[in-house]
Amino acid sequence: MTTLDQVKKELVIANRTLANEQVVDAYGHMSIRHPEDRNRYLLSRSRSPELVTQDDIMTFSLDSKVVGGDQ
Repeated sequence: MTTLDQVKKELVIANRTLANEQVVDAYGHMSIRHPEDRNRYLLSRSRSPELVTQDDIMTFSLDSKVVGGDQ
């Protein structure tokens, strides 16, 4: 598993955990800095946090343009 894959997995766990603990609702979100490029971050597509999977994680530039993952 690559570092990026591990970070995506951790982001999925964070989304689901915070939703389960009712820290965020269906409209909440978590992001994390890209582990290999500090000018990018990872965020799930528009989806309720308790439903997020690794396939939902997208890569964004710091000006919030999608640069990786499905749009």
